[in-house]
Amino acid sequence: MGMYAGYYRISDAELEQLRQLEERALLEQAEELTEDETAEACDLDKMWDALHFVLTGDVLSDAADHDPLSEAVCGSVFLARQIHVGGIPSNRVKEIAQALHEVDFAARLAALQMSDFAAAEIYPNIWDRPEEEDDIRAELPEYFADLQAFYDNAAEQGNAVLVMIG
Repeated sequence: MGMYAGYYRISDAELEQLRQLEERALLEQAEELTEDETAEACDLDKMWDALHFVLTGDVLSDAADHDPLSEAVCGSVFLARQIHVGGIPSNRVKEIAQALHEVDFAARLAALQMSDFAAAEIYPNIWDRPEEEDDIRAELPEYFADLQAFYDNAAEQGNAVLVMIG
């Protein structure tokens, strides 16, 4: 088991409804969304923390407020404590989509060594496996492309985003 990240397109009205719920009810609603096979979603599996690190140079706990690259991974509005649930209103989704296009992800990734991920204690704890470095370096740009496409589609459709990490 591990900590996985999922991103779901929702409306601003749905996001506001979630914000009004008690945490238990919110988590139940969010879980229903994760089980909906028709939901427009993006799955970053366990690589969410690594993507955040490549995009921002920071660990999630040190993330700068109002940084669209950080918010792309963790959300802009914190909704629940038991597991990480964040939300992003549609107007911010558009800004995040634009910011993701302004990033040279390949250059940022190339500037990092696996030891940088290990030193920052980036999840998951796989950075001391040299035999996996090529696979990791191939996977991260794919996850970034998926996240970028997800935000492009959400922005184009005027959607808000629900972020779940747990």
